Amino acid sequence: METGKTGKPALPAGRYFKYAIGEIILVVIGILIALAINNWNQNRIKIVQERDDLENLKEEIQTNIVDFKSLDSLYATFEKKTAYGLKLFNDNPNVEDFIQIDTLIVTQLKVFPLTSSTYDEMLNTGKFYNLKNKTLKTKITRFYAEANNYSLAFIQINNSVINIANLPDLFRYGLLRDRLKTKPIHIKDIDTTWVHNVNAPTYLAFYKSANYIQGFSNTSRRELMARQILVCKELVKLIDSELERKI
Repeated sequence: METGKTGKPALPAGRYFKYAIGEIILVVIGILIALAINNWNQNRIKIVQERDDLENLKEEIQTNIVDFKSLDSLYATFEKKTAYGLKLFNDNPNVEDFIQIDTLIVTQLKVFPLTSSTYDEMLNTGKFYNLKNKTLKTKITRFYAEANNYSLAFIQINNSVINIANLPDLFRYGLLRDRLKTKPIHIKDIDTTWVHNVNAPTYLAFYKSANYIQGFSNTSRRELMARQILVCKELVKLIDSELERKI
């Protein structure tokens, strides 16, 4: 019998080949298991990252809801006061009634209160494009695009209010308003006939200005925010559903 240098019998070629194949199979299985574990870990990391991103987006959208509601409440107050001011104006007021009318017809030049830092950061880092739910991504993208358009709309409304307030035909109204704020009131030397002349340029300019303030500055802003609040609430529900799927 043939022996090795150690004196032990040498393995037959067939047995050696089977042993080598077995070793290779074990190594391959080990590599596949390691790759599977690594892939599982990578997928788990992506899922956790996506959950964190969705949670942050949800928090940002909820912040927007709070801010939209707060501003809507402010313009609701303006809308109610201005409606009463317009009623007084349309009820054939006395000259002195413009003290009250002037304080009632109000608005403010506010900007659209959009918070988008989380969304912007996700876009810049590419995290947003890693979200799996295409429908959710589309709705989120549409929300922020529309919100940016609303921001521009608020700016346009602000500029229009400024332009309306500076109409040349409002000069006599401004003079009357300033005189009514002084004590004692002295208005005998200024023209107030426009107050009861529906065809007078000052009357028409005041009517235009007051209705613009109500219709475009107060009511239109509230309508824009109401639509965005509904969209935000829908997005929060969709994000919650997506988060539940990833538990």
